[in-house]
Formats: sequence, C-alpha cells, structure tokens
Amino acid sequence: MPMLKNGSEVSDVRLDRIQQFDERSRNYPIRATIDPSLDPRSYTWRCDTYLNQGSEGACVGFSMTHELIARPKAITGLDGKFAREQVYWEAQKIDPWEGGAYPDAGTFYEGTSVLAGIKTLKKLGYIDSYRWCFGLDDLVMAVGYRGPVILGVPWYSGMFEPMSCGHLHVTGYVAGGHAILCKGVSVKNKTFTLHNSWGSSWGNGGEALIHWDEMERLLYEGGEACVPEIRTFGPE
Repeated sequence: MPMLKNGSEVSDVRLDRIQQFDERSRNYPIRATIDPSLDPRSYTWRCDTYLNQGSEGACVGFSMTHELIARPKAITGLDGKFAREQVYWEAQKIDPWEGGAYPDAGTFYEGTSVLAGIKTLKKLGYIDSYRWCFGLDDLVMAVGYRGPVILGVPWYSGMFEPMSCGHLHVTGYVAGGHAILCKGVSVKNKTFTLHNSWGSSWGNGGEALIHWDEMERLLYEGGEACVPEIRTFGPE
C-alpha cells in the first residue's frame, strides 16, 4: 500500500490528503461573515473544467485549482500542470512533513494538507484570506452564499464510484483522505454537489451528489471545509 509523507498508508495513491488542523483556525469561522438573518438557500457555482489527477496524488492541488476555475471569480488558463507544480508541489514544501513528489525533494512521498494548499493559494496571490466551516450548517450557508468550498474528508471504499442515481454513499472502509471541491447545495433535496478531480468520465460527468447527513459524518470524522474568503484573479 502507498505510504504518504506523514507515514500513513492508503489503498489508492490518489487519496493523499493528510489531515492537519491548526487550532488558530477556530478564530476564523465562516459564520462570522454571513448575515445570521439569512435562511439556507440552494445554489450551484459554475465550474466547467474537469481536471484529472491521473494515477498520482495531488488531490489538494487539483481541488484548489478547481476552486480557482469556478465562479464567483473564474480564472482561465489553469490546468493540471498548474495544479501539480504550482499548488501541490509548493504546498508540500511548506507542510510539516519531510519529502515530497517535487524534484529534489529527497525522499519521494505523495500527500499534503488542505491547510498547506490554501496557504499556497494565498502565497501565489489568488486569495487574500480564507475561513473555515465548523459543521454541516456552516457548510450549507457557505456554499449557498459565499462560493465553492474545498473539502478534505476521509474517503471510504464505497465512494470510489457513485450509485447510478449519482449519489455517493459512505460505506466500506476508509481508503484514505481526499480533497475535493463542493460547488453546490440543494436545500430541497438536502444534498451537496461534489466536483472531483478524476476526469469527466467519473460519476455524473465528473461530479456526484452526497446527502447532508453523510457529509456531516465525514466532517465529524476529521473532515474539514475551507472557504477562500477574498478571491482575486491572480498575481498582478
């Protein structure tokens, strides 16, 4: 089984999101920026590009790049090379673990954290700040009003392929950790739309739905949800 930078093993190298939480993040909840009088609303943020990370790690880099490509500020010209080299490799250089997949990394390892990835986006000049969702209600409101959210969640063996109805179900064993973009929420159906980095042939044209209760479980089991708060069109 492939071993990641932090010494953990995964059944599929594409699942190389490593959990990393900084207690200082609790000082930056997304709820503090959303009008408390607002009711949850359904909304989907357009993202027409479906990158494919192939048979390598880099899910953090690809999920971050999908966020940049998506509305509300859609950036053009970004591709898999950008996701891998500019985001993923650079995130590996600032995370707390030795080694990496980048040239001259020393020991070759896949994997990095959402925290290192979002810090890299800020360093690159694509965002000015970021906040966090702490629970299901935060995620519903963030996707409904603020924009796509970058998720880092445990990925179960039953989630590799969505059901024929397009839904993912949290079944089987934990195969690793995955970073993926949450780009839509339906209040009526109580679902989120996930935009994956496994190409447009995966799921329903590269996407899948997941019920709120199953997402709540993933968040409870060490998941995280990061919201770029001030997006820009990139370095000047």
